[in-house]
Amino acid sequence: MAAKPPGDSAKPSGQAISLILGRSEPSTEQRWNRASQIAQVGLFIIALLWCAYIAQHVIVPVLLAWTIATIVLPAVKWMERHRLPRALAALAITALLLVIIVTLLLLLSAPLTYWLGRATYVGALLREKLQSLSQPMALLGELQKGLNAIGAGSPDALKVEPQTSSIISTIMSVVTPAISGFVIFIFSLIFYLIYRPRLRNALVLLLGDREARLATLRTLNDIDNNMTTYFGTFTLINVGLGLLTTAMTWAIGLPNPFLWGVLAGVLNYVPYLGPAVVIATLAIVGLLLYPSLQEAAVAPLLFIGLVTIEGQFLTPTLMGRRLEINPFAVFLSIAFCTWFWGPVGAFLAVPLLMALSVSLEHSFEEEKPDLPN
Repeated sequence: MAAKPPGDSAKPSGQAISLILGRSEPSTEQRWNRASQIAQVGLFIIALLWCAYIAQHVIVPVLLAWTIATIVLPAVKWMERHRLPRALAALAITALLLVIIVTLLLLLSAPLTYWLGRATYVGALLREKLQSLSQPMALLGELQKGLNAIGAGSPDALKVEPQTSSIISTIMSVVTPAISGFVIFIFSLIFYLIYRPRLRNALVLLLGDREARLATLRTLNDIDNNMTTYFGTFTLINVGLGLLTTAMTWAIGLPNPFLWGVLAGVLNYVPYLGPAVVIATLAIVGLLLYPSLQEAAVAPLLFIGLVTIEGQFLTPTLMGRRLEINPFAVFLSIAFCTWFWGPVGAFLAVPLLMALSVSLEHSFEEEKPDLPN
């Protein structure tokens, strides 16, 4: 028999390659079992998200308390090391936070009341400015028609009692969840700061395997350390940004500079979205107060310079590469959490993403010999 030429030699089949590599191709039943497992996991995630959406009035304050607790946890530990009982330290820190919140609300109540009271005048002045800058927009025309129809006094507008009851019901529907959420947040913060060690021990002891307990404890420690370092450092950065914004707005003559400083410092906790809101607000106020575009653009341009220096140079230098998060993942998490839970969800997006990334990193890393402290 004539030997086959080298070019006509048959290529090894997939089964032959699997046998050479020591692997066997999965059967049809194994493939279906794998697909059913993936489907079950997907259905579990969908059900979990649905429950989180339905119970958001309870879950969101608890998650917010957990996030704030990671920021103030070093202060509680410091008080505990100085022989102050943990319960008293937690109560003292919570009381200090309440004092800060109430003080800020009292200081900001006057400028907020001023701007809210002038909302109608500001809207009319803004419309006039926009008309002078470009052609009238159809949306503003429709809004004007609607306002004129209301002001003309239609028969429905004379019905005072239904409108009054509707306004009261609307206010109650907004105020009641806010008050209940604030109460849940305060008590969750107190209980978490006091019983944090017991909660961690109870969670770890649910696992029967010693290696699983050590891995879970290591993951929890890493999450707490990353969260404390990130938000503690970011809080100092935001305080500095707020002070610089206050000085900047005072120097260029904007009214209520303290309001802009607090707004910049608080909203900067939400990457991308927070600074964009501050820039848009400064631009609108500039259009209302100054006659020319050059003067109106000073405040937003200066703030863009501040947040650029903070985001591109200061924050990466202080945080280090260890705490870097994928910017695209941050953007997607903020977009999803804002759609899912509203404005508070935008604030919770980064801590949840950080906890998830640390958990995944520990789940797929190789075993390390070092043990948690």
